Amino acid sequence: MRYLCALLISFAAFAQTISVAPGLPTTGTPTTLILRLPVGVPISPVTWQFGDGLTQVGSTVITHVYQQVGSYTITASGQFATTSTQVRVVTGTGPAAPFAISSLRLRWENGRPDASVAQGFTPLVAYADLKFEGTGLLQAQWTLDGVPIGTFVRQLGFAGQVTLDTSLFLSLPATELGEHLVSLQILTPQITFQTPTIRYFVRADEGENLPRVDAIRPAVLRPGEEMELYVAGRGLVPGVRLYFGRDVAVVSRPRFSDPGHAVVKVFVSPTAKAGFREVQTITKGKRAHGPARLQILPAVARRVASPASADGNS
Repeated sequence: MRYLCALLISFAAFAQTISVAPGLPTTGTPTTLILRLPVGVPISPVTWQFGDGLTQVGSTVITHVYQQVGSYTITASGQFATTSTQVRVVTGTGPAAPFAISSLRLRWENGRPDASVAQGFTPLVAYADLKFEGTGLLQAQWTLDGVPIGTFVRQLGFAGQVTLDTSLFLSLPATELGEHLVSLQILTPQITFQTPTIRYFVRADEGENLPRVDAIRPAVLRPGEEMELYVAGRGLVPGVRLYFGRDVAVVSRPRFSDPGHAVVKVFVSPTAKAGFREVQTITKGKRAHGPARLQILPAVARRVASPASADGNS
């Protein structure tokens, strides 16, 4: 549990922010403003400027009533760095859709609910795909093996979907061997379904003496590109095969200039999905993973010329 204690200390310091509730204020009704300060910053009288010409000195939690529709800049100042946020105020007449979370899906980068990583792997990031109705303030907390590792507040508006991830804090630890459980606990609004959990397994580096790729250049490609890659690592000698994923084809045999260095030409499938590919080495039927990774960027939309422009007509 030592690594969890260290994480809790690291996660305790977060940037100061202003939260607004409800997320979409209405005229004539109280709007609650919450100033969140990093751990260790002294709490002093806060001077609030609401953006509508009114100012008030109070604490880190305060309410204000806007009388006019519009966009306002809210500023909080005191014995800390001045913080601002934008808020849009709408008319207070008519029904408002209630804020609710309709679905929550947790996953790893490859879309799966489970992952296996070598000891010391980084960065390890968990993702949450969230669908919501209405407008409001989301308060949620990432947990690792049942222990909170980071709490955050996010304003969501006008119904839709959003993807959240743990990179707001730190890479999930891969130091202790075995299985670990990751979850996202929704604090507000209240949900009516069971919170999902995903898992990852930290394995010992059994390929300690196997070849591996430590660096790759260039490390970023796009679908449809063909490129020569320069790789460097341990034990890279003739006979070692390189694998970049099923949508990245090796089109020529690697050329080994000297032990530990190679040049290989690859072609990225036009249908390749954006994301990271862990570079693997294959020798005598055994595979070794990373730590180098190849990033595939989203495909660039190509502009199709109209018949008029193709004929030279404007």
